[in-house]
Amino acid sequence: MNIAIPSSSLINENDEKIKAYKVWQIARYCAIFRVEKIYIYHDPRKDDSGYIKDILEYLETPQYLRKSLFPIKKSLSYAGALPPLAIPSHKPKHLKIGELRDGVVRKVGPDGTLWVDVGLPALALMKGDKPKGARVTVRVCSKTPLVVEEAEPREYWGYRVEKVKLGRILDNSVILSRRGKPISESLEEINQNSTLLFGNPEEGVHEIARRLKIKLDGIPSINSIPNQGTETVRLEEAIIATLAIINSLKG
Repeated sequence: MNIAIPSSSLINENDEKIKAYKVWQIARYCAIFRVEKIYIYHDPRKDDSGYIKDILEYLETPQYLRKSLFPIKKSLSYAGALPPLAIPSHKPKHLKIGELRDGVVRKVGPDGTLWVDVGLPALALMKGDKPKGARVTVRVCSKTPLVVEEAEPREYWGYRVEKVKLGRILDNSVILSRRGKPISESLEEINQNSTLLFGNPEEGVHEIARRLKIKLDGIPSINSIPNQGTETVRLEEAIIATLAIINSLKG
C-alpha cells in the first residue's frame, strides 16, 4: 500500500516543533500499517516537499546510520527529539549471527570487496557491486571477522519517500474525499498496490487537481470517515483512519 500527500500538507502550521511532530505522526501511522511508499506530490501553493521528505527519511533510517547519512540542516532541527518508529530495521548495536540489519557502503575495493557500516566500530566485509554511499540490507554471517551478505527482508522493513508530480501517480490510485462513497462500499477499489491520495488541510484532492488543471476522470473517490462528528478531519487523522479500516477489513 502507498499513500500520496501534497507538498502543502503543512500549510496551516507555522510552529517548527508542531510541523515536525505532524510529519512524525504521518511516518508513525504509515509504519504501523506497513505503507511501502510515501509520495509527496507537488502543490505550487506551498512547497514543503523537501522539509517533509527530509524528516520522513530521517525517521525511517536506523538511529546508528543517521549521523553519517544526514548532514546538519535546518529541516532536521527538531527531528532528533521525535520518538522512534520502532520498525524491524531499527536494530540495537548488539548484533546477532543471522540477523538482518541496514548498513551503508563506506569503501569499495578493486576486487569487489565492500566495507559496510552496520553500526559497529568495525566495518563489515561484503562481496557485491554497490557503490560507495549506497544503503544496503545485509545478513550477518559472522562476527569475527565481521562478514555480511546482501539480503532481502521478509518482514516489513520501512517505507520509501519520493517527490512526484500529481499526474504521475494517478494510475491505480484512490482519492480520499468527504464527497466519496463510504469505504465499506468501496473496498473493491483498493488493492495491495493502490496509492491513497490525500489533500491538504484546506483543500481536497479534487480542488488541488482542479487548480493544477489535472483531470481525475475515472479515479474512484471514497470516504473513510462517513458521518464525521467534526467540521473537518486533519490530514494525519484521515491517514490513520483510512489505513486502520483497510487493515481491519482487508487484512
